[in-house]
Amino acid sequence: MHWYLTAMLTILLSIALIALPATAASENATIPDSLGSIPFIGDITSGMGSDTPVVIHFFFNPGCGACEKIHPVMEAYAANHSDVRVEFYSLAGNQTNIDLFNTFQQAYNISHAHVPILFLGTTNLMGEDEISKNLDATVAETKKGNYRLSLLPNLSADISSSPVSTINPAFLVIAGIGEGLNPCGLLVLALLLVSLMASQSRRTVLAIGLAYIVAFFAVRFLSGFAIFSVIQLPGISQAFTLIAAAVAIIAGIIQVKDGLSKKQNPILSIPTSKKSLISSYMKQASVPAGLIVGALVGIYGMACTAGIYISILGMLYKEPAIGLLYLVLYNILVIIPLLAILLLVFFGIPPEKVNAWRDDQKSMLRLMIGIVMIIMGIVILIPMLN
Repeated sequence: MHWYLTAMLTILLSIALIALPATAASENATIPDSLGSIPFIGDITSGMGSDTPVVIHFFFNPGCGACEKIHPVMEAYAANHSDVRVEFYSLAGNQTNIDLFNTFQQAYNISHAHVPILFLGTTNLMGEDEISKNLDATVAETKKGNYRLSLLPNLSADISSSPVSTINPAFLVIAGIGEGLNPCGLLVLALLLVSLMASQSRRTVLAIGLAYIVAFFAVRFLSGFAIFSVIQLPGISQAFTLIAAAVAIIAGIIQVKDGLSKKQNPILSIPTSKKSLISSYMKQASVPAGLIVGALVGIYGMACTAGIYISILGMLYKEPAIGLLYLVLYNILVIIPLLAILLLVFFGIPPEKVNAWRDDQKSMLRLMIGIVMIIMGIVILIPMLN
């Protein structure tokens, strides 16, 4: 067990080191280079007359308290400065402006933008305090640097060349398989198979086992999709990312502690009050019951690995199109260990043996999952501190 754990730690740390440089490289890219690579940016440093206004692109959300405070300030600033033009973009239910906001984030190489935020020249100001304190100086610098037009007012949200994704597939594979090996999901499946093999045919066992896995997958994916959709909203993403990193690290420490202490009743597990409910459906030995058991484990079993799943969502939201695809693939990876166990039992391995293996290895599995959580939390947190 010790050599196995050492090897796993080495692999996870290596992957973390691979993931971090890619993220850091993305964060540290200079804004002028990023702007120059976007087709809809013109030559903003030449041909500008002194009468050309400085264009400020101001993004806000009417439901945001800081936005409501700074919005009238921006209106007054535009009214009192004839050499400045402020373009206002509300993100409340306006998909065009949301797409435009995402385009600006990519053009200015910002991973964690929130409203209120404004863009001018090669600079952005984010948050009420930063805008209030630095607006005059930033406008002056923009004039001095002759970056008057900023991004063209009629720019398109379409980008002809997509940026390189910072999502590391190898990292997701390790996290997905690791989460799939969590003792909660394995425990219920193993006990379900033990109860079925005594009285049901192998085909019936396979059908009920597949029902369990399909429902487990569906609940996980739908819950992840719901969270993924919500955190796309400006103003929420940065807070969620911080929460995701904190949850991953805290939950990881708890899992490592439980794994090392070999507790019989770990903190992060299916609530005791729900185990009897799950057990009652397991006894019914039918496909509908298998679906219900899978759904219940998908909901209540999330306590075992919430740190991993939330941190994965915290990584994926930054690239919505490819992030959603990765979310599907990640959840497929999670159910691979469950499918493997189901097929092993179907082809002749006694489910009691599977359950005995799970019971022997549960402390090591918790330790492994805890380490994955901690590393993922660190991977998310480090770029935000730079």
